[in-house]
Amino acid sequence: MQPPTTRQAPCRVIRIIFPAALLLCATLSGCNNSCYSGFWNGNGSGVAVGNTSCPLTPATGNVTVQMGAASVSSVSAASTSSAVFASVPSPREIQHIYITLRAIDARASSAADDAASGWQQLAPAFAAHPAQVDLLALSAEYIPATIPAEEYRQLRLLLMAQHPSSDEAIPERNACGNVGWNCVVFADGSVRPLEFGGAAPEVKITPQSAENLFRVLPDESVRLSIQFDARSSSFFSPNTPDNMEASAALQMVPVFRVVVLTP
Repeated sequence: MQPPTTRQAPCRVIRIIFPAALLLCATLSGCNNSCYSGFWNGNGSGVAVGNTSCPLTPATGNVTVQMGAASVSSVSAASTSSAVFASVPSPREIQHIYITLRAIDARASSAADDAASGWQQLAPAFAAHPAQVDLLALSAEYIPATIPAEEYRQLRLLLMAQHPSSDEAIPERNACGNVGWNCVVFADGSVRPLEFGGAAPEVKITPQSAENLFRVLPDESVRLSIQFDARSSSFFSPNTPDNMEASAALQMVPVFRVVVLTP
């Protein structure tokens, strides 16, 4: 009769070899979206290995957005072309341009379809805490956002409507007073509301050249500056009797440029 140690030796060999073989099998299979699972009961009679398809975690990077004027200065009729204020009666120096942001999004696609998916939030906190910013002021920087690594070709600013619904979050303070949430403040203290099309106004920013595209690399951080170009933007007042009032709404065609800041 053989000693017990002799009969148990093959079992020990299997216990050692099988986990190593399973690990080697999983290693050689590569990263082809596969997941492996199995069990080993220790005596060689119960062995199972499963191979199922599973999605890989997409690579991501961080984006920090800041927003403000391309050059910090007031806008006056004397320093702009007459076309900028073509239909605005008695243009006066503008001191502030306030807009209230409820989202800043980016998308890899440059398609004009508003219903297309793929928008990534660059300022997630705005959903619960919209921010009112002065486009003529120094840049304000927001909390970084984690988004998929990608080359982004389009931005959009979602603005608060002049009269938001009762269930919408609103900022604690409103520099526009009682004229709404988007406005122009003149040097003489007068305030005129800014209007945008639609119940939920937005501004699309599509970079005009490859230099203005921004790329988010895996595990890297990007600082992005959205700069308002006051001298290239246009203001006009619809030619109606109601808009000849000093407090009537203005419409603005804003021009923004996108700049990737160096660390």
